[in-house]
Amino acid sequence: MNTLFDQFVLESRELLEAAGAALLRLERDPADRVAVNDLFRALHTLKGATALFDMAPFTRMVHAGEDALMAVRDGQAAMTGDLADRLLDLLDTGAAWVDGLEDSQALPGDADARAQALEARLRAALGGPAESVEAGTPSAFAWVEEVPEAERAKAAGRTVTAIAYDPAEDCFFSGDDPLDLCRRIPDLLFLRVEAAAAWPPLAQLDPYRCALRFRALSGASKEDLARLFRGVPDQVTFATLAIPARAEPAAPASLATAMLREQAHILGLPGSAEETAARRAAVLRAVRNILTAEGRDAEQAVLDRAAEGPAEALVRCVESLADGPAAEADTPANAASPARRALRVDAERMDRLMALVGELVVAKGSLPYLAREAQDGRSAEALAQGIKEAHGRIDSIVGELQDAVLRLRVLPLSRVFDPLPRLVRDTARRLGKAVELHLSGGETEADKDILDILGEPLLHLVRNGLDHGVEAPERRRAAGKPEVAAIRVRAFQDGGGVVVEVSDDGAGIDADAVRRKAVARGAVTAEQAAALSDAEALRLIFLPGVSTSDSVSDLSGRGVGMDAVRGAVEQAGGRVEVASTPGAGTRVRLVLPLTMMVTRLVTVETAGTLYGFPVTLVTGMQRVPHGAIRRMKHAESVVVQDEVVPLLRLRRLLNLPEDERERKGEAVLLVDLGGHPVGLVVDAFRERADVVLKPMTGLLARLRGYAGTAVLGDGRLLLALNLRELL
Repeated sequence: MNTLFDQFVLESRELLEAAGAALLRLERDPADRVAVNDLFRALHTLKGATALFDMAPFTRMVHAGEDALMAVRDGQAAMTGDLADRLLDLLDTGAAWVDGLEDSQALPGDADARAQALEARLRAALGGPAESVEAGTPSAFAWVEEVPEAERAKAAGRTVTAIAYDPAEDCFFSGDDPLDLCRRIPDLLFLRVEAAAAWPPLAQLDPYRCALRFRALSGASKEDLARLFRGVPDQVTFATLAIPARAEPAAPASLATAMLREQAHILGLPGSAEETAARRAAVLRAVRNILTAEGRDAEQAVLDRAAEGPAEALVRCVESLADGPAAEADTPANAASPARRALRVDAERMDRLMALVGELVVAKGSLPYLAREAQDGRSAEALAQGIKEAHGRIDSIVGELQDAVLRLRVLPLSRVFDPLPRLVRDTARRLGKAVELHLSGGETEADKDILDILGEPLLHLVRNGLDHGVEAPERRRAAGKPEVAAIRVRAFQDGGGVVVEVSDDGAGIDADAVRRKAVARGAVTAEQAAALSDAEALRLIFLPGVSTSDSVSDLSGRGVGMDAVRGAVEQAGGRVEVASTPGAGTRVRLVLPLTMMVTRLVTVETAGTLYGFPVTLVTGMQRVPHGAIRRMKHAESVVVQDEVVPLLRLRRLLNLPEDERERKGEAVLLVDLGGHPVGLVVDAFRERADVVLKPMTGLLARLRGYAGTAVLGDGRLLLALNLRELL
């Protein structure tokens, strides 16, 4: 049933996502009958799917959610924030179980206990009795937490019945024998006998008064135990408890992890400026060697970005590397098999692809005919004409075929928008803020790889806007703003790319505060900060270690989120723009290509070799006379549209020999690197080209200045450059 099981995993994820979206709609508007029906339908379908594979805990948990929804639908209960929390917890648990099922095809060992605990919490949220509770929750059973570990091990991962038996003082006169009764408890896992009160002096001890109480854990059901204690129902209390499974002992840290942590410790040692600089260089060399030995070359770029910032940012980076993929790589789940990638495709797109393949087969059939014509001595002119016509037909079909293949991977941006309502809802409740999320442009399409890259930056931006962009309700009232803040996420296509804007109507960003924080962090000098315009100062928030927040929380304030946003977007060939008005709000714009399969490059020639730059980074090309180039020592610059632009020579960046030929002017390629214009002097401009980039492999993968290679139609090799790494 592997094929059916794979389908179950795929559809379960979709059902859980649909249920989450419907639940958020229902919480915003409890009278939304459509949302109730959508949520109920998703849970009902999921329950049927889990029953097909005999997953009793999963089925019982979803059934409990159905019962809660029925109460809401029938008007017997209200959709409160507490009930929404319980239902969201249920959906999160289901999503975690589905992920585990994909890897091991089995539910976790504590699934039954977890399902019962969730069922009890739902009943409690609806105002009903919580018959099934988590261990240690009721005060009457707090003693369960004090059970010795050796005894708890017998019940670990099981759902047990806790017994609190307090015999009456005169129980002996009723013919009861409490100790004998406890000895007859079926499946007894633990028994503790203790004094009901402080012992009196021996002379005052009454041997005919019961001064003991009994605490026990049993694997039997409450019904069986109730029959055993039926003679003393007023003296005994039961509770069904889920005893969590014992955590496996943490695996010892690997040698690489220990070495990375030691390097982070070395960075934090006190010392003079010279000692700190020398120590920093030594640590960087050691960390790079460790990453290379561990096969983690992809993380070198993260280390390099952190090395450009203050010491604190580098320490945090090395600590995160110690806790990062090296630990995950040792786990059997990750070593077993990579996660399957599923992509649903519209039938119409598949039909179009098949039709084009059929046309290509027919067009290919003309080539053997032309080959026979050439052997038979057909005139060169007629043969050239036939080849040209065949090439035209095949070229047209291949172009349509390429577009059809790309369309198979194109998905709507609503896929990355889906987690945002839940994020805003949970974070706003946690921060005590009233926030409305407005989404638009979810139908805008982009390549799946672009969506994968866009997801994490989008979460960072929305989280930052919630944490220290949107003000608290009392501050908004004092500023004359609506108490409910607004965060807007908008997507649209523009100029062959996709644009995503995240904006809020919060406090905005204070450019002076950013300058002060950047200077304090050592990202820029005081003189450099003073020379920046407000728009340029805002871009300092994308530097490592620079944050506008005065406090550090688990949401933001460490100065690494915005740096990660910029790094991810620029790695995909895009750019980030930011604009803010103090007191009015902030807008961050992400500009990305539509696809990463086919990259549009501007090609130039330097020292007889072709190089390419992403079109999204190029702002212009022009010939600059020698007299227009200003020189100060070794630095060169040129004025473009009343702005001084630093001028760099591509030959020098690539360590190529200088061009000794006399020229009337220089060919300058104008590029934008995160809001910083730069002019690159090249030998000559060439045409634009749509290419399929292949990343560097092997030893060449360490050359971070190169984004990849591509073969042009005439067979020549093109090297795509990563300007940020070069500069």
